Amino acid sequence: MEIKQTILDKNSCYIEALPLEVKGLLLHSVGCPVSEAMRFVSTWNPPKNRIVCVHAFIDSNDGVIYQTLPWDMRGRHSGGSANATHIGVEMCESETLKYITNFTFECSDLEKAREQVRRVYGVAVELFAYLCDKFSLDPLGENVIISHSEAYYRGMGSDHFDPEHLWSGLELEYTMDGFRADVNEFLNKNYK
Repeated sequence: MEIKQTILDKNSCYIEALPLEVKGLLLHSVGCPVSEAMRFVSTWNPPKNRIVCVHAFIDSNDGVIYQTLPWDMRGRHSGGSANATHIGVEMCESETLKYITNFTFECSDLEKAREQVRRVYGVAVELFAYLCDKFSLDPLGENVIISHSEAYYRGMGSDHFDPEHLWSGLELEYTMDGFRADVNEFLNKNYK
């Protein structure tokens, strides 16, 4: 796992520097065909403050994690109360996707897209295990690891459907329950 510090020091979340009481981790996917994390890093840190920010992006080409906020600083990524309690991590998506609606897409190269999703999924598992260890979180605890979709259904976030829409749209068998179990397994093998 490689984490590059690319703190967005011109972003309003960083400037406000509100503390985050870390109670959980929120998994996102970007919802657009951008595989390079640096494209987000460069556009989310403009001279004019941007009002949204996650804590990290995972590049889907090489799996590098770009940390954009300190882990214990409040971001704006859920569109709800999870902003005050959860670290937000975005998985980049394949450039082979073409979105039709906010959560449906066509794919021009299914195998490439699946390979990229598998890559970011594996890195997300490692990162979430690391963060669970760092902040003494139980990955199987209630509301500890959630997706943006789950945040919405639990009244903690805006009406998004990521990353489950990506997994099902590419006919992958990933689920959030499976993700939590994978994080728990990685945590127990590598940090306990």
